[in-house]
Amino acid sequence: MTKNVFPLVLSFLLYCLAYTQVTPKGQQQIDSIFSEWNTNEKPGMAAGLIYGDDIRYTMAYGLADIENGHPNTTQTKFQVDHLSRQFTVLAVLLLEKQGKLSLQDPVSKYVAELPDFKKPLLISHLVNHSSGLNDYEVVKGLLGIREDHVFTHEDALRLIYNQKEPNFTPGTDFSYITSKTELTLLAEIVKKVSSQSLDEFAQKNIFGPLQMKHSLFCEDYQQIISEKAHSYHTPENGFKRKVLNQGHAGPTNLYTSAEDLLKWYANFMAKPSDELTELIQKLDTPVTLDNGNTYDSAWGRMTLGRSFFHKERGEPAYWQYGLVGGYGANVFRFPEQRLISFVLGNNDSYNGYPAMMHANHYIEDKYPEPNVVEIPKSKTRKPTLDYYKKIEGHYWNAKRGLARRIYVSNDSLFYARVGQEQGLPLIPLDKNKFQLQVESDDKIYFNFSEENGQQTYEAISGGSSPSKYVKYVPTEYSERQLQEFTGDFYEPNLACVYRFNIKEGILYAQSPTGRIIELSPVIQDTFRSNVWSLASVVYQRDINGTITGFKINTDGLQNLEFIKIKPKADS
Repeated sequence: MTKNVFPLVLSFLLYCLAYTQVTPKGQQQIDSIFSEWNTNEKPGMAAGLIYGDDIRYTMAYGLADIENGHPNTTQTKFQVDHLSRQFTVLAVLLLEKQGKLSLQDPVSKYVAELPDFKKPLLISHLVNHSSGLNDYEVVKGLLGIREDHVFTHEDALRLIYNQKEPNFTPGTDFSYITSKTELTLLAEIVKKVSSQSLDEFAQKNIFGPLQMKHSLFCEDYQQIISEKAHSYHTPENGFKRKVLNQGHAGPTNLYTSAEDLLKWYANFMAKPSDELTELIQKLDTPVTLDNGNTYDSAWGRMTLGRSFFHKERGEPAYWQYGLVGGYGANVFRFPEQRLISFVLGNNDSYNGYPAMMHANHYIEDKYPEPNVVEIPKSKTRKPTLDYYKKIEGHYWNAKRGLARRIYVSNDSLFYARVGQEQGLPLIPLDKNKFQLQVESDDKIYFNFSEENGQQTYEAISGGSSPSKYVKYVPTEYSERQLQEFTGDFYEPNLACVYRFNIKEGILYAQSPTGRIIELSPVIQDTFRSNVWSLASVVYQRDINGTITGFKINTDGLQNLEFIKIKPKADS
């Protein structure tokens, strides 16, 4: 038996052995989880599971290609979006292990086109998600660049190079939670240091050694990928192709199969026997600031591999997802139960539910807590209606451009997004602390307080760091007053113009592609919208009170300034 054939045959035998560990009744129960997609008429998914040393298998359902009736198989390649990031970070860790770079190297040593920032931006800041750079995905939204538009690695770099200074000193704070910017720069560093593309480096140093024969980074949007699941979406009149024209590998654009991911995730439970496995397991190390603080987000504690560690119904778990085009990927890892469940799909679905149900088939009785959170009874007297009225109102998170509403109904307190009619109950735990009543296992707390005469609350999800909101009274403008906010505004680095007009007493922004976005006043000179890239528009004035421009603040982008274009004088 040749050297190359033996691992393949051994892998096949392991899969066959794994299937013998699932009883016919158990397999029937598992298939019922995926019954919606077990058809030859629509796109579907592939799934994999590892449980201890004995159970290991993959399955596939539905169609990879509706037009030609090709089914999904365990070797079908799916785009896994954010799951790509762990491989990009691993590539950099491998280069450090090979002595070809140091995480303490300045990024500019390898990416000379990056602006000369006042404070050094190190590779470690990219790896630890603390660069302070804008997320170019938000900038794409400003420019009207959609998923089906051609967008390459070079296009991403051009948007990154436009930022003249980070939003904060690198290493002192964490970047936006899903930022693509850092992973794109890491991919560029891999290219410069190894003299190979990210895919070439991964094939030689990761996919090859792990026998992941159905995995690749797509770095050319025109590339033909064999055995690929096509991307679909589901309008009312049936399935349609959801085209992706992406060529920016690193933060996304990894195509892989259920069989390959089974090999990959097995490394997280294996006893380290070589350097590669040790580095793979290092991906579960939390990202940190220079002072050692970790990123405790509402999704969990972020790791180097961009997974999120949290408690799932009281059970320690890692979670990671990908969602792009019609593709959806979800992975749940339970280290103490030694269980890993993942689902890849081309069915225009999030796919987190079947991935979790797949895991629950084996460990439902292992969870310390129920699947719907139980609200503990308050040990103190319920707050008075007068107190409810005091904290009732609108609240604003200026940094993220998020508006929320606390309101009273039938002598009870509720929480909602602005514009949302029906909210969720807030259950009092004591005078100032409340728990949000949700139909899930999420524990979300609200702590109300008064600071400098202003009513505020901090929202905490699970073990996340607090997110602060400040109470405000929405500013009202007459149509005449709104006129001063109109005009054309220009961002020179992006060569981008937004036009502001009034219609029926409402301020609207028109994007470069003609999209009309309604803006609502928050506080003086500040407006919000329901569009991510224009979540918060803060107008700027000169010493005479004349509007000179505005800045955008939102998740992933801070203080991007547009300058008002002065109208030409009549000739």
